Amino acid sequence: MVHLLAPIERYLRQHLASDLDRQRFDRAKRFVAETAQRGGDIAYRINARWLKFLCSRGPVRTNVWPEDADFLRHFANVFGVPSNRTREFVGLSLLGRLWRASYFDDLAKGPPELVGRLTRVIGWEHFEHCRQDGKGLILVPVHTQFARLFLVYLRHRGHDGLEVGITHDKLEAQGLRTAVAKQFELARQLHAAKHLLAQGGIVFNPPDARQNLEHSRPVEFFGRQRQLAAGFAELALKTGAHVVPVAYRFTQRGSFALEFGAPLDVTGPSSTHDERIDSLIAQYADFLRDQWRRYPWNIPWNHLLHYCLLPAASSGATGELAVESGAIASGKPVSGMRTGVA
Repeated sequence: MVHLLAPIERYLRQHLASDLDRQRFDRAKRFVAETAQRGGDIAYRINARWLKFLCSRGPVRTNVWPEDADFLRHFANVFGVPSNRTREFVGLSLLGRLWRASYFDDLAKGPPELVGRLTRVIGWEHFEHCRQDGKGLILVPVHTQFARLFLVYLRHRGHDGLEVGITHDKLEAQGLRTAVAKQFELARQLHAAKHLLAQGGIVFNPPDARQNLEHSRPVEFFGRQRQLAAGFAELALKTGAHVVPVAYRFTQRGSFALEFGAPLDVTGPSSTHDERIDSLIAQYADFLRDQWRRYPWNIPWNHLLHYCLLPAASSGATGELAVESGAIASGKPVSGMRTGVA
């Protein structure tokens, strides 16, 4: 972490306006360092707030990460972030990336109890309700900068499961480089998932992946046409499992929030198979849109770029953000694609 922060801290200190400001900066830095030595969840909270301070400074955005800041402003324009909230969005997006680079491995590989103490849970009753009847449960997460920590949190609460839909790059990292080998591994995962769900187990499958979209359905997504993977819906219909959307977010206060949405409604057999699949995908798409609308800074940058490159939806609708609690508020959407993205 030191090699990431030291150049940023030195640069910002040099560009402070007065000796008094530099003295205050040094005191704050010492406090953060002393807190870090004591460890525990308070250290993570204080360090995260220090990172937020660094990322919110104009000289850091302008001169340390100029191309990154330009890209984020480009996304904000395309997506429809109100102009008076763009600076906040850019600062929080930079915070998320720097925080992830600095601490993600420590949190993911450290004691699950730490993630448990740092995480506030919303909608846990949905999870518990779906575990009462012995049916399987498919959790369909949203890709966020800290998304995989929700697996750590569940292990902390005594729940484990099987991941399905590993991306091609991760399959290649496992030595599976041919198309046949990848398809065989994905089929093996699917078979294992069906077996686990039949026993009342838990399966994790992210429909908003940018890969493995051979079996997907298009949805309107803030004025663009986006493909969402349909595998989770097929699994639900074949196994009778519950489906619950989930999002894991970092907060501006140096902690995390884990949100379980209401279980998706599985329409009855009176509807056609395609109609039942489309219904499940549409419900997940609503949850996904809500997360992007309210917490766009939590979205990984490769997904932000992916959005900018999507084709326009035939409806011509545009994105509009509405964020709670004094963060990015709703405003007039800005449509269109600008060139020059970093």
